[in-house]
Amino acid sequence: MKNFKNSRARGKKVLFFKFFVLFFLFLLMARFLSADSLIDRFDKIFSIQKEEYKGKEYISTRVLKLPENDPYAKIVNNNTIYLDYLLVNFAKKDYYEKLKGVSDPKELKKEFIKSLKNDEKFVNLLKEFEYYYVNRGAPTKKKKVVSLDRVLEIATKFFAISRVVKDRYFVHICVGINLIRETEKERLPHVEAFVINAIFNDRRSKNRILDNTSEIIKKVKKLNLGLEPEKRLLRAQGALLMAMYENPKLKKLIISEYEKNKEYLPFVIKGI
Repeated sequence: MKNFKNSRARGKKVLFFKFFVLFFLFLLMARFLSADSLIDRFDKIFSIQKEEYKGKEYISTRVLKLPENDPYAKIVNNNTIYLDYLLVNFAKKDYYEKLKGVSDPKELKKEFIKSLKNDEKFVNLLKEFEYYYVNRGAPTKKKKVVSLDRVLEIATKFFAISRVVKDRYFVHICVGINLIRETEKERLPHVEAFVINAIFNDRRSKNRILDNTSEIIKKVKKLNLGLEPEKRLLRAQGALLMAMYENPKLKKLIISEYEKNKEYLPFVIKGI
């Protein structure tokens, strides 16, 4: 009778062990099957279409928001300008030539996504951005350290005077048209993307931190910066850069956005 009880007990333990192993394998398989990333969502995040302007056809790309129930919705939807900046400035543009002759929208999208996934530099930037979002408790010692002054310097380069017409200065704040490429020898993709994303998020907010640049331009115009338009434009741009660099509200905006998102940003700002 005793041996029977012992045998029965051992049987229960074996059964429990088998159940545990099967359950573990099930979880592992479920995790494997559901494993995905930003790269797997390229077709949902990045859009491409052909448009026509003044009789000429051109290719346009943009970043789409994900459904709220998507596990990556927060990082994508809060950083559409960030991702768009990386796409415009750091993805290879060789797909433009390849896609000129493609008329079918589905084929156009397919070839576009294929090109992005084969772009090693662009994919690595997205992987780095994703890594700290997924692993928020990861040590920050591996993150690039950038001074607050350096970040502010980069931020000023997004306030570009595109042209001067008589006494009017036209200020441009844009993902693609800015002063970064002309002035920055060492590129910091994630810092640049973070800054322009912060500026646009603020411009869309009901509680804006940064004022409209029109007040600063009024001060610049008082300086009588030259009679020749080209020289006046160059001097006005320098004056605007210095004014924005010393603007306490721009500094406040950068710090505010960094504090809200620093857990998943792939860099650290020192000097805050």
